[in-house]
Amino acid sequence: MYKSRRAVFFIRSYNDTDHFSPLIAEFIVRDENPLIIIYTDFKYENDYRFNYLMSLGRVEIIRDIDLDFVNYLNKKKLFSRLLDKFYLIKRNRKNLIGKLYRKFFFNCKKQVDVLRDKNIGVCAFEWGTPFERGAILEKYFFAAKGMGITTIAIPHGCNIFLNSDVTVGYRKLMEKGIIPEKSDSSLFDYYILQNPIRRDGWIKWGLDPIKTQAWGSLRFYPGWADKNKKICPEFKLENINKTKVVFMQFQKEYNIFNNQIFETLKKISSIKDISLVVKDATREGKEYYDKNKASGLLGESLVGWYGNDVHSPALVEWADIVIVIGGSIGIEAILQNKFLVYPTYLNNNSTLYEYFDACYCPKNDSELVKLINDKSNGKNFPQKNGANDLLKEIVYAGNETFDVPQKYYEKFKSINLKYSKIIN
Repeated sequence: MYKSRRAVFFIRSYNDTDHFSPLIAEFIVRDENPLIIIYTDFKYENDYRFNYLMSLGRVEIIRDIDLDFVNYLNKKKLFSRLLDKFYLIKRNRKNLIGKLYRKFFFNCKKQVDVLRDKNIGVCAFEWGTPFERGAILEKYFFAAKGMGITTIAIPHGCNIFLNSDVTVGYRKLMEKGIIPEKSDSSLFDYYILQNPIRRDGWIKWGLDPIKTQAWGSLRFYPGWADKNKKICPEFKLENINKTKVVFMQFQKEYNIFNNQIFETLKKISSIKDISLVVKDATREGKEYYDKNKASGLLGESLVGWYGNDVHSPALVEWADIVIVIGGSIGIEAILQNKFLVYPTYLNNNSTLYEYFDACYCPKNDSELVKLINDKSNGKNFPQKNGANDLLKEIVYAGNETFDVPQKYYEKFKSINLKYSKIIN
């Protein structure tokens, strides 16, 4: 029967695991035995989220590694520039070599067999296009399309911006009068975002307004966020008696002022009454600084600079003050009722933090240092009233509260596509 058909989730990295896990958990606890296909060298075996998912019940995990794609991602270590160029040419379906490659070497039979043998009825891919994550994922996509299996692109992150031109790359295109080409993303049966503001931005760039829907945030749904905090390995530092400050870095190309950020870190790390921890962006390879070198240039208040070996929910729980410069992890701080600071002057994107007045937004280093000192000296800072408005927009797609994982589950299990101008 169709209702018994399984869901498959294609996992690439740390980030999509973070945002897929609440929905995978929903399928497991409903005894749906979901399938996870990992197509990179992502080390999931010791990942705390995978350990939790496997403790819930039946879930099947297989690897189908795209070695060419993995080597390309690790090109600084493994690939020469010539091989990089050949890979990109081969993967470009619009040039002659790409067309010849697809005509003579592109075969989806293995992927068809997997989807059929595993009784798959719906595929969950991450944001993007069917073509940008390597050949194996592309083959699974077109196998699914040919078989009439529903294909859904769900978030691998959480975009908290108001403007659409959020990266340096986007802005370079804009300067040339080029709107980013997004038609390939409309090949999915659904393209899902968390909130209506971001949905509208993508539609303005050309995504299908019927397929492009806002379903809320799985990752920051309070029920999951609380569970995630509990299963996350605890962060501890010995003999910390000062105000604990965590500075959350973000991906370097998101219109953030990387050099100015480092000057700000120097000033913060020189505040004597705090203990500072810096956390790199969770998307590996997107760091601006070499943390080993940069750490030595900061002040004595720095007590650690970490990557994905330390997890953000645990750092937020440890902190007294959380400083965010572009990422959605500030939502975690709001959910944990932490003192959240978003220095607006360290990037020139517009975000939901200042739009909803959801946290404290200093306009320069002096204001930031004063906030930290005032908080360290015991001044009371209540959570901003706009925090609830931000949660409503991001977590509940601009609506009143509902069970977000359950909503996704019901959409995934429906035999019919729920296409409507009404997105709820």
